[in-house]
Amino acid sequence: MKEISTVSIRMARKEDALAILDIYRPYITDTAITFVSRIPTVTDIEKKMADIMRQYPYLVCEIDGGVVGFAYANKMRPHDAYRWNAELSIYVSSQHHGHGIATALYTALFHILKAQGFCNLYAAITIPNEQSIALHRRFGFRELVVHEADGYKLGAWRDVLWMLYRIEGAADPGEHGFPLRLAKVRKNDIDTALGMATALLSGAQ
Repeated sequence: MKEISTVSIRMARKEDALAILDIYRPYITDTAITFVSRIPTVTDIEKKMADIMRQYPYLVCEIDGGVVGFAYANKMRPHDAYRWNAELSIYVSSQHHGHGIATALYTALFHILKAQGFCNLYAAITIPNEQSIALHRRFGFRELVVHEADGYKLGAWRDVLWMLYRIEGAADPGEHGFPLRLAKVRKNDIDTALGMATALLSGAQ
């Protein structure tokens, strides 16, 4: 990667949708990492971002004014009993792999989710994908189960590995209620998480 002058991990904005789509598109067309097969429109991305950010963090990594990666949490299952769970997604531009961007995005994402009161974080990984598995292991995820032949894409049945991270010090839901909506999280907690992740990434360049 070329020498950079500015880098930040920040909350996503509506105007990031086109850049996010540009990063996501080759994962759809060329890989089974995502089971999505139809390329969404920018409007689709904007709507999904707005839906997610009513409850969950949606973050981007910006380098020299351009978005090069994104990560977000989302609902795992619809029932109230699952409200303390979140499923994570992360994508980084292929030109920026290996530079600590995924680590920085996850660092911020985890701190915000903990501040909200989430307890269990899940990742569903189409295998083989040793890079993603290694990332999640570094963050303390453990392997739960492999769903064999769980999806068919690019001419083959694909297995999916589910991994789990239990947030250390997760609150007792009986005492603290449902996780906070993103808008209810203290600004200082979000700013601290984003600043920590940005500093981590800046130090890696």
